[in-house]
Amino acid sequence: MNTKHSHKPTVVGHRGALYKSLENTRHSVKLAVEHGAEQVEIDVFLLKCGELVVFHGTGSDAKPGGLLEYCGVEGSILDLTYKEVRKLKFNPHFDEFGCGPEIIEELESECYIPTLFEVLTDAKDLGTTIKIELKGPNTAEPVLNLVERLGMVDKVHYSSFDHSQIKRIRELRPDRLPDGTHRYKTGALFNECPEDFIQKAKEVDASEVHLKYSTCTPERVRMIHEAGMDSMIWMRGPRGMLHDSKYLFHNVGNEDEEMYRAIMSTGVKGMIVNRPDILSRLLRSQ
Repeated sequence: MNTKHSHKPTVVGHRGALYKSLENTRHSVKLAVEHGAEQVEIDVFLLKCGELVVFHGTGSDAKPGGLLEYCGVEGSILDLTYKEVRKLKFNPHFDEFGCGPEIIEELESECYIPTLFEVLTDAKDLGTTIKIELKGPNTAEPVLNLVERLGMVDKVHYSSFDHSQIKRIRELRPDRLPDGTHRYKTGALFNECPEDFIQKAKEVDASEVHLKYSTCTPERVRMIHEAGMDSMIWMRGPRGMLHDSKYLFHNVGNEDEEMYRAIMSTGVKGMIVNRPDILSRLLRSQ
């Protein structure tokens, strides 16, 4: 497939540049920007001590932030204070860490769970936009307060599978820009795509709809745009992408140019990818 596309989707680094550095770290965010990401997606939890941290973890939306595979200890990050979180060590051999153990060991001093304040301060210096996935309970308001305190309202977007979190952002900040669009950008995340996904996104007045890459079709993208929202896809983590490329798809590789071209052909406006360097290079060649 050598089709050229008239539009160029926004390149968003998924958890930073996770095949080049440890996901959701300050180093990973900076590297994603260096490798061509225009925006960077991160995951954020509110700890019981009140600190906001950047971390993904395992588990379901009902029980997020699992530490066992990530750090070799039982429980969720929600069970800890930040003082306890800073003592955690990542398991370099966990196969969800796409960068592999050698890079984690080489970057040992960089491989810690950062605060959201640290990551946003870095992003402000870099001039990049951060897309925050709100994870765990009661995250929306403290994140919003921090973003405003740092003067980064126009450089931070919010998303969640828990649509009540982005609904809360919209309730608190309904502000609109002169063109009628929302100043505070929110994304309704979907894993599988229900028939009424447009209605669900509109119920919380989302700015964007974020579809799993494998559920993104030209028809769904058209529906999103006709409903007055922007479209975006998200890639699964390394384990999920390895599974999909092995068992679901046979004509594209694991986030190679052919896969990205196929996604771009849907007309989607943004792509949250694990390999921002490859997508950025592809777009430069268009």
